[in-house]
Amino acid sequence: MKKKYILLSIVCLLLTGCSDFLEQDNKSNVPGAEYYETSTGFESLCNAAYSALRSIYSESPWLFEGGTDLFASGRTPVNVCNLYGQNYSSADADVETFYTEHYKGISLANEVIYWGGDNPDRAERVAEARGLRAFYYLNMVQQFGGIPLIMERASSPIIEVARASAEEVYQFIINELSNLADDASALVTKATDGRFNKAATWHYLAKAYLCRGYITGDSNDFEQAIASAKAAGAGQSLTTPFTILFSNAGEGNEEVLFYVGYSTETVENIQKDGNRQQADYCPYLKGAEAGHKNTTSTLTPTLWMHEVFNTDTNNPAQDERYEGTFMTELRQSYWDYYDEDKKNTSEVIYYYCPSWKIDEIDEWRAAFPSRANATIVEMLPEGNNISDQHTTYVAKMSADICGVAPFRKFDDVDNGKKYYSTTSSMRDIYLARLAETNLIAAEACIQLNKPEEAVTYVNIVRNRAKATPATADEMSIDYILNERARELAGEYLRWPDLVRTGKLAEYVEAHNPDIPAGRITSKFYLRPIPLSAIELNPALAGHQNEGW
Repeated sequence: MKKKYILLSIVCLLLTGCSDFLEQDNKSNVPGAEYYETSTGFESLCNAAYSALRSIYSESPWLFEGGTDLFASGRTPVNVCNLYGQNYSSADADVETFYTEHYKGISLANEVIYWGGDNPDRAERVAEARGLRAFYYLNMVQQFGGIPLIMERASSPIIEVARASAEEVYQFIINELSNLADDASALVTKATDGRFNKAATWHYLAKAYLCRGYITGDSNDFEQAIASAKAAGAGQSLTTPFTILFSNAGEGNEEVLFYVGYSTETVENIQKDGNRQQADYCPYLKGAEAGHKNTTSTLTPTLWMHEVFNTDTNNPAQDERYEGTFMTELRQSYWDYYDEDKKNTSEVIYYYCPSWKIDEIDEWRAAFPSRANATIVEMLPEGNNISDQHTTYVAKMSADICGVAPFRKFDDVDNGKKYYSTTSSMRDIYLARLAETNLIAAEACIQLNKPEEAVTYVNIVRNRAKATPATADEMSIDYILNERARELAGEYLRWPDLVRTGKLAEYVEAHNPDIPAGRITSKFYLRPIPLSAIELNPALAGHQNEGW
């Protein structure tokens, strides 16, 4: 019996679309020429090419954020693959899901490119598919290194495909995105409907050059990363406050270059068909009767996630992103914070006090009567917990109910309050935005030993947060990683960031209580090629990543 390496399009097309404009509706149930030659059929296929985004970013975020310095196990343990233990192997289910979902997306993109052909009326959708395909490969090469490149539609089972090197994969990505970024490209400059667009193309081209530069050591890659980031919009001021950008009102903002769209009008069940972004980064907050949001208590913020904001000893609270990231005051109902009539009148039950506010607790209490009886929960290595007992931060995050400050950055106020569900969020998931574009440019500048240029990009991000401006003397990879933590926490970027910069072991072993010193060896800087992929593709036999 012949072995199939990737799922064919007829299987992939059973996936659902990813928002109101990305829904596939193939009533004929017969994918093929007769259907895809129609405008309706082709548009349906194009929409389906986006479908893998939902499962990649909502259902299985563990390979992006788990096992990093910023998030560790809460009451629900993180999957073993992110703890770098002996049971983590090429048979890991999350690694296999990540690998499979990306190749599903690639297969669907190849279908769009094939059925679009040279038809000028379909040129824009074909360009989108090429951009999506490059994006999927960029995710994959950062996780696995070299992988098989599937660049054409599979009209019959693919028996085997050799593994390309990481450099070859990056070259393919760069070639594709460079072509799409050209003025003659059919891509629109920016899209307000979540489709791949030219601004996103420049952003991911900058990321591809940056990542490849670490492999090649070629200064030209870093120069191209900066140039591409500028073309995407790096260097421009960021004018939308952080707390507005990450709110229901922030959706559709021009700073967001690419996203996974969600809409209540396009789902059958709001409680089940939304995403989990607001639920995955919090401690357990009691049951529905408490009036709080439903959380998975899986990826719980580490103490370092708080302390990374403590950069200005004179006025560390100046950085607005801390309050925009954490719910520091838990009221009678979690959602009272967002109700202007209740924010300062609803009784505060717990105040999660960061280290730099410990000496100001009396002033905090005196500001509003609703704070008078709040229990102070100290965000310190050791300090008071919700029962006013002295304990460790690790004990609070892993054992206590409401133990540490909830992560509020992704809250869907409209639906989170209505539906006690971990999958009710209809907030868009941001994948590319200009703040990161600036930080990509800054990181490339540091690699070129240009700290004066790097700091200009960093301060564009910090100025929006009303944070103390950075100085050229502070510029280093560590500063960039910490700034990326403050700005981009939870946005599916941290594990690749630490791997790219060679800082995975240093940062994780220092700040993640799940990971003991010495556990992260060199092999963990790449994921294992899934065993199932090797079994189905003979060309991969003997070509597993080193150490696996």
